[in-house]
Amino acid sequence: MSRFTTWSRSLLISAGLLFTTAHAASPADGYPSHPIQLYVPFSPGGSIDVTARALGRAMEKTLPGASVVIVNKPGAGGAIALGQVARAKADGYTLGVFMPPNAVIAPHMQTVAYDPHKDFSMIANYALTTLYVAVPADSPYKTLDDLLGDMKAHPGKVLFGITTLGAGTHLATARMLKERGLTTEYVTYGGGAQILTAMLGGQIKVATLAGEALPYVLSGKIRFLASFSSQKIAAIKDVPSIRESGFKWDADVWTGLAAPNGLDESVRKKLETAVAQAVKDPEFQRVMESMAMIPQSMSGKELQAQFEQSDKTLGPLIEAAGLAQK
Repeated sequence: MSRFTTWSRSLLISAGLLFTTAHAASPADGYPSHPIQLYVPFSPGGSIDVTARALGRAMEKTLPGASVVIVNKPGAGGAIALGQVARAKADGYTLGVFMPPNAVIAPHMQTVAYDPHKDFSMIANYALTTLYVAVPADSPYKTLDDLLGDMKAHPGKVLFGITTLGAGTHLATARMLKERGLTTEYVTYGGGAQILTAMLGGQIKVATLAGEALPYVLSGKIRFLASFSSQKIAAIKDVPSIRESGFKWDADVWTGLAAPNGLDESVRKKLETAVAQAVKDPEFQRVMESMAMIPQSMSGKELQAQFEQSDKTLGPLIEAAGLAQK
């Protein structure tokens, strides 16, 4: 065997060893090896919490070896939870629900411990959250026009229940009322579950909330007057949309997952794929339907674009509502 042949073979073997070593050293290999913490920015029992738990269970099926632990960190419009994520190690074991309340609204209203444009690696979108104007079943308001007409005739009579000032429930309501030249006082409850308790207890007569009210709608205890979403839920397809009620806009709320910035792309991609597969899980879809939410798979890149667009749209609304920090 010639010296050249021997040298060539040695070079090829060395290259192969280098390739094998590099491949074995990929951060995605062996991931996950311990529990993944998923930070939820709202209290237990609301639609975001319930569906995040369902997503975690589905991801445990689509991501071999995964154990997803839900960590509820409500407060500051969702900013507390996202702040925890931003400060965590970028190793794929800390994720957070990333959506307009904590990604767009909170940073416009207050000083937060993160920059939503720079401090996160986008994993994927998994849901479209729908918002509704709701009343008790025995309410005299049968349509949205009934409600708005009474508010015009009797200024100050109607109080609106919302989660928090600046939340999607607040901004959607404020935009609707502003276009009709109406005002109201808002009663904040911190979460959808608390709004439901107050409404069923007779403490609030009108509220804007998400799909956690659906079981009470189906059981005849609560009625939806209108949906702020562009898409319909099969179980309540007769509820008119905000467009069908005479407005020219809607207020869809995208809901995704983000990790701390600097996450290795191989791990990020593995998580993105796991979420895309989890969205197709029948049990996840059943829970989504029960919360009047719509499964919606988007890549991390698409989630980033959706976030940037929402930031441009919601920023002016927050300023118009007088809620932007000085």
